[in-house]
Order: sequence, then C-alpha cells, then structure tokens
Amino acid sequence: MKASAFLILFITCFALGNAQNESDQETQSQLKSYFKNAVINGRIRNFTMATYNQGSLQDYSTNATGGVINFKTLAFKGFQAGIQASFTYKTIGNELESIDPIVGRGDKWEFELYDVFNKGQFNHLVRLDELYLKYQVGNYYVSYGKIKTEYTRIINASDGRMNRFAHAGAWMHLNFDSPHSLDMGWLNRVSPRSSYDWFDFQDAFGLVNQGFQPNGDDANYRNFYPSKGIAVVNYGFVGNNLNFHFYNFLIDKISNISWFEADFTYQSYKIGIQYSHSRPLDYGDQLNYVNRYLQPDEEANVISSELIWFNSNWKIGVAYTHAMDTGRFLFPKEIGRDNFYTSIPRSRLEGLGGVDVFTFKIDYHSLSPNMKIGFNYQDLSGAEVGDFHFIKYNIDSTRQFNTQLTYSPKGFFKGLSFELLWVYIENKNEKQPELFFNRSNFHQLNFVTNFYF
Repeated sequence: MKASAFLILFITCFALGNAQNESDQETQSQLKSYFKNAVINGRIRNFTMATYNQGSLQDYSTNATGGVINFKTLAFKGFQAGIQASFTYKTIGNELESIDPIVGRGDKWEFELYDVFNKGQFNHLVRLDELYLKYQVGNYYVSYGKIKTEYTRIINASDGRMNRFAHAGAWMHLNFDSPHSLDMGWLNRVSPRSSYDWFDFQDAFGLVNQGFQPNGDDANYRNFYPSKGIAVVNYGFVGNNLNFHFYNFLIDKISNISWFEADFTYQSYKIGIQYSHSRPLDYGDQLNYVNRYLQPDEEANVISSELIWFNSNWKIGVAYTHAMDTGRFLFPKEIGRDNFYTSIPRSRLEGLGGVDVFTFKIDYHSLSPNMKIGFNYQDLSGAEVGDFHFIKYNIDSTRQFNTQLTYSPKGFFKGLSFELLWVYIENKNEKQPELFFNRSNFHQLNFVTNFYF
C-alpha cells in the first residue's frame, strides 16, 4: 500500500508540475509519452519436473506454464516507475496431493512450481513482483517499494522455479567511477520463491521448514521474533585481476552474518576464497529453548575455496567448503539461497555445521550453436542422522550428480531457450525410506522452455 501510494503521488506531482507551465493538452501529451514509450518486456516459461523415488516409493510429475510481464516508464529528471507481475498455471501432471503409503508423506519438489503455502492451489496464481519508484543519476540509484535488489550471496532471486524470491523496502546502489561499488538496503517485506503472497518480514520468518533444535527438539520459532527486517551492506572492488566483496546482513533481533569473498584471475586460472561468520543477537536469549532460531553459543564459521581453469569453450573447476563445528550455518530460507563455491542446484549449506563439501565442475560452451553442457559432482561428508547439534534438518551425508544442457537458438527463434537438468542424489549411510523420501535417493528431470520478449 505504501509503495502504491508513493507511486501515485509521484505521477500526480509530475502532472501538476507540468501543468503550471504548459497547456493542459501539452501536459497530457508529454505525460502520456512517458508511458506510451515505456519499456515492456517479459518471459513465458513452461516447466516440466518429474521426481523418481527409489523402489516402490511414490513418484511425482507435473507441467506448469506461466510468465512474467515487466513495465518501466521512461526516466523523467532521473525518476522512473516500474511494475512487474507473474502468473502460473498447472497444465498437466499427476496428483501431487497423493500420499506415499510407506512413509506417510507427499510430494515436495513439484509443489515448488506452484504455491507451497497453499498446496492444492494450481490455477490463478498471480503475484505483483515489483512496484517501485526509482531515482537514478549516472551509475547511482535509489529505489523504494517492491524492488529487485542487487545480487548478494544470500539475498537473491534464485529464479529456478516458476517464480523467484521477491523483496520490498529501500535500496541504494553507488557505482563509483572506479573499481569500487557500494550497496545499502533495508528490506521489510518478502514474497518467498514458490509463493504468491506478500508478508511482513516477521510473518514470513519461519514459514519454511523450521527443522530441529541442537538437542533434537522440534524447533518452534515462528511468531516469536517481532523482526522488522534486514539491513544489507555490500561493498565491492572489481579490478582487472582481483575481485573482492564484503557483505553484511543484520537481521533485526535474529542474527548478524558477515561474508568476505575474493577471487584472483591469472591467465587461464582463477582462484577464489569465501569466509562467512554468523552469530545470534541478544533478543533470543529471553526466549525458551525451543523458540529460539539460534542458541546463544551457536556461531557459524564457513570457509569455501575454488580453483578454476578456463578457456573460450571450457571451464573446469574444483571447490571445497568446510563448515566448522562451532555452530550451524543458518539464515532465513524465506529470503534467498546461499551461494558458496560448492553450492549447486538442489544442494545448499544452510542448516549444516561440522561438514565438508567437495564439488567438481566441468562446463563446455559452444557459440555455434549457442549451447552449454555442464556436469557437477558433489560429495557432502560429516552429516549424520540424529546429530541435531550440527544438522538442522536431520539429513545424511550424500553424493550428488547434476547434468545440465542449455540451448538458445538464433535467427527466427531468437528469444527461445531450452534447459534440461538431471539430478541424482544418494545417501551414503541411511537406507530408511522415511529419512530419504523426496530428499535423496531419487532421480529428477527438469525441462524448462523460456521465451524472452
């Protein structure tokens, strides 16, 4: 409502200001031109997902169709308004509400193409992703409303379903005429990926699986933190060979996360290192044990590194992440996904401590045809079922294989893209179906067709 009122106020003031110096007809003509010549673009997406669980466990599949439409006015004395909406429909697929008789649970992944907070609602899923006012001078801008933020390693769009994470608040981006840049933001509302409602941050916090406390009790922190939002700082230095970023995320009443990252490129090699430290804020001390998001002694320390060799067609790399046994790496999954060097689709580090992750990556990119083939192998060690002190979601150590093919035709079909992702995850130790159903020991196919206009 505040963003809508602000946008209406801007348009009204704009029209009245012109009316003081020009005739009503000329004012109307100029005002219309800023909308008539606006930039309109978007995307139509069709997504087929199928998950094949081990043995006689229930399989699931679905096909969703949707799109995004984005509208931006022309800039007037640095001011610009924008709006974006997304929609999704279920086209075909099996009954996702079906419960597996062995484990007593239903589908997970396919529901994420729709609304995970209103399961069974497949049609007329519509969301206002963006509605903002922006003021820009050169490479500097300030935006307010439902905005698209600059990328960070935690708060990001993660556009790997039918709709992305969306955020609301205020953002300032300073891109100096030098290697330095600075972002500062305050986000107080969020619409998580795979949802179509907007929430104040304190209402969104805890919507996703709350997992377990370190002593094994079910965590129950939803509605116990009256958090107003997240303050974000991102400093970047981008040089010829050296890139450096410092991120800080202050989550009101909950936690503070600092993230350092640097990579150095020399000839055909790139080496990178990341370090993240998070700690709880004092507010949680007054809460009961089961109602805390983080316990007072939980301080996560994560270090990640990668080494890559590349040329015009190939990129081959290895990455290693160590989450220390000082605490679990936690941040609200309602705002984005962590991106350590070892992170790959269907595998993130959030919720884990005391683990080691190794990833091998190989990509081949051809310009004629415009095609990319990639393969990832990930080995997660140190996670053990029942070790809640470091494993929030009670998962096992795993091996994962991802194969991805992307093709974008040219000429008459320019704007189309096709993406095929095959995922296989297997547990190293546990073989009990109730522990791995829809979490590991499955094959998954994802076929996505996008048309950008």
